[in-house]
Amino acid sequence: MKTSSDDLFRLIKSLNKSEKGYFKKFAAKNAVGSKQNYIYLFDAIDSLEEYDEEKLKKKLKDPSLLKQLPVYKVYLFNLVLKSLNLYGSFDNYAVKIRELLDNSKTLSSKALYKEAMKQLKKAREIANKFSSLIHLLEILVAERNILAVMPDKNVFELRKKIFDEEMLAADKLKKLFEYSWLSDQMVICVEQKGDFTLSESRNEMEKIFNSVLLTNSENAEDPNMQFYLLHTRLFYFLGKNDLVMVKKVLKEEIDMLESNRHYIDDNPNNYSSCLINYLLFSQITGSRKDVLETIVKLNALRRKLKNKVPLSLQLKIMFHAANSEMLVYRNSCDIRRGRNVIKRVEAELPRYSAEIPPQLKISLLSNIASFHVIDENYHAALKINNKVLDESGLNFKNDIHRFAKIFNLVIHYELGNYDHLEYILESTQKFFRDKAVLFRFEKMLFTLFRRLLGTGKHNHGGLFEEVLFNLKKMDIDNNTRGLLVLFDFISWAESHAVNKKMTDILRSKQNNNPE
Repeated sequence: MKTSSDDLFRLIKSLNKSEKGYFKKFAAKNAVGSKQNYIYLFDAIDSLEEYDEEKLKKKLKDPSLLKQLPVYKVYLFNLVLKSLNLYGSFDNYAVKIRELLDNSKTLSSKALYKEAMKQLKKAREIANKFSSLIHLLEILVAERNILAVMPDKNVFELRKKIFDEEMLAADKLKKLFEYSWLSDQMVICVEQKGDFTLSESRNEMEKIFNSVLLTNSENAEDPNMQFYLLHTRLFYFLGKNDLVMVKKVLKEEIDMLESNRHYIDDNPNNYSSCLINYLLFSQITGSRKDVLETIVKLNALRRKLKNKVPLSLQLKIMFHAANSEMLVYRNSCDIRRGRNVIKRVEAELPRYSAEIPPQLKISLLSNIASFHVIDENYHAALKINNKVLDESGLNFKNDIHRFAKIFNLVIHYELGNYDHLEYILESTQKFFRDKAVLFRFEKMLFTLFRRLLGTGKHNHGGLFEEVLFNLKKMDIDNNTRGLLVLFDFISWAESHAVNKKMTDILRSKQNNNPE
């Protein structure tokens, strides 16, 4: 028995709120026939939790729609795709070349060959500017087809010139494909084959890295080849966990794009991704100067692209920049700027919550909660941390969820909610034991909270002093390092041990360790 396809259901369920809204406006203007039927069918399918043709039919009461349901589904599928193409499109060189090629074809069909060749000349200029070899080959084929029907006494020389250009472009295209294949191999090697402490994996990675095309940068003849070369090197250093070199390669990518600004104007997504990744690794490697400079670039790009590119790209830049700013201002104790970022996020986040990638959203909320504790705004910290607990979970991102559980204890201690703290301490410890994630650092903190609850407030400073001593001499493993990135528990303990504000402790450390 033939089962009904769920392709349309999965396509509709993949849309975010803005895309669904755009589709309905698009369908109202562009659907053929009964426009309301397509929107009605769209809503009916969207209301299903899982695809069930019989349940769908019960929702649809129009006999004409039910009778032609397969036809409606096919048309609706294509209509959704068309709306997505328009929703996510903005002018780029490929669109312009395609338009010029279509113009040339139309003019040729009218025997307007000179006019057609003018269109192809413009297309060729764009293809050369962007080193687009595939488009260049298509343009050369179109020129050759016009020459075949356009009388010219120099036809042999002109045809031979096109042939030579085709061979040159084909050779360069082959080289470009070789670069792309090296990049693909390195990415697959790093992402899927894992541990480079193993000699087999390490040897495979080194073999790719030492290939002839990669050892000499001059082999990369155009920017597209250079992009692949740098991308391959980037993943090589990622695989080796050489974060300083990862940052260096990202800087090379940014410099190359900034020296070829037309690539940025044509596809700002690549540039924004480079900036976001550079920002991340600048933070990891402790380069505050590079972090601040990159935030300035991201915010300038965000302002430049506002209402000019798809909303998804605007949001990506906006919230990645905000997340990075929160980290910087939290770590530098720049309270004024941090508060300003939070105001901006609080104004924008409710409007676009459904469109923001969940991982980015949770990371941003977690960093805001940490900032609030440093700013001693504990009620706000509790509110945000509760959102993190509600919206994360072990199936989402283990480290942030576990952090939020521990951070919950910190916030309730600061609020003086000792009765509630005693209750959640037991449940939190049980959670960590049950999930087998109760490590030395967590045990130390849980012991501290138990002892704090069992003694008077006047003795708390001594308990913090003791745990601070133990934290400082403890070996920092990857688990502990990850938690300390999310919040500086050591400085928090020190602030209570010496009875100073946490901001004073952090600023003092920053002054003693300038970049």
